[in-house]
Amino acid sequence: MQRIVIMAKAPRPGLAKTRLARAPQVGADGAAQLARAFALDTVAACAELGDVVTCVAYAPPDARAEFAELAPRCELVAQAEGDLGARLSSAIERAFQAGATAVLTLGTDTPHVGAARLRDAFARLADADVVLGPAADGGYWLIGLRSPRPELFESIAWSTPSVLASTLRQAERAQLRVTLLDELADIDEAPELFELARGAALDPRLCPATSAALKALRLI
Repeated sequence: MQRIVIMAKAPRPGLAKTRLARAPQVGADGAAQLARAFALDTVAACAELGDVVTCVAYAPPDARAEFAELAPRCELVAQAEGDLGARLSSAIERAFQAGATAVLTLGTDTPHVGAARLRDAFARLADADVVLGPAADGGYWLIGLRSPRPELFESIAWSTPSVLASTLRQAERAQLRVTLLDELADIDEAPELFELARGAALDPRLCPATSAALKALRLI
C-alpha cells in the first residue's frame, strides 16, 4: 500500500503563510485565503493517484474540523509535538505502522506540484531508498521513503538553506540510495508567489484553487 502524508497548518489569519502576509498586496486575510487554496490543490493532486491513501497531518491540534472540510476523503491526524524533524518522523512512522510499503511526505507550499510528480516519486522508490524533491531555497518539498528512517530528520537545521545538503549527508552515512526529483519553489515569500502568478507554473488546470485565490486578490 502506498500512502501520502500532507503536513498542513490551519489556514487561519495570523497563523498560516505569515511571510506572505507581510506583502501589502496580500495581508493576513489574503495569506489565509492562499493557504487554503494551496491545501486544496495539494489534496487534489494526491487524489488523482487513485488507490493511494492520503493522510493530512494537521496543526494546531484543534484544526481537525477545518481539515475535515478541506480534505473530506483524507485520513486526518494531529501532528506530533517537537520541531519539524520530530513531526515529520512521527507522521512517517505512523504511516508505515498503518501498513504502508512506501510513503511520500510533503507540505502545502507547492500547490503546482501536480499528480505526475507524485507518481514519479513513487516509481523511483522501486529502485531507491529515499526520494527527495529539492526546493529552490535549499530545503526539500517532498521526501519519500520505503521504510522509517528517523536518522534523516535528526541534527538538521530546519528552515535554513542547508536542509537538503544535510539530509543528503545523513542518507550517505546510512548508506541509503537517494534519487532527486526536479526542483520546485516553495511559495513562502512574496517574490515566489508573484513568480508563480506570472509564470507557466500557474496552469489553472494544475492548481485551480490557487489560480482562483490569486485572481480574487487581483494578483493575476
